[in-house]
Amino acid sequence: MSLVEDYVNTRMVSRNSKASVLEISKVMTDWQISSVAITDEQNKRVIGILTERDVVHSIAKGVSPDSINAGSLMSTPVFCVRKDLPIEEAARVMLKKNVRHLIVEDAYQGVRGIITTTDLARYLRHRTEIVSTTEGRESAELLSEVWELFF
Repeated sequence: MSLVEDYVNTRMVSRNSKASVLEISKVMTDWQISSVAITDEQNKRVIGILTERDVVHSIAKGVSPDSINAGSLMSTPVFCVRKDLPIEEAARVMLKKNVRHLIVEDAYQGVRGIITTTDLARYLRHRTEIVSTTEGRESAELLSEVWELFF
């Protein structure tokens, strides 16, 4: 069974809620990522997620990215999963909460990273390959349907 910790991205980037959306957009480009965790002013806890979609929607509404800070544009609330949960449980949380990013936590060490629909795509691709060779056509078709639901 695959766990969240098998697919978590520990290269999670975070920025303070006072950072400008322009600054965060540059970070996303430099790191080639689609989201940044937004922290409180003391940088102690994650309070939101700022995604490429958030930035694009803001710009489409005529808001200049250098005139708005991350705290006013970020998506909240932040949903978290434990790193020791099955990966399928993270997928269920994403579906139920209608989100594409989850913060991954460890009971002892706190935030460990982030898991996104892109990470789930890696899992589904791997799982589909295994199922198609070992469990038959019906299981592979089911996983393909799940893939289509997410992507």
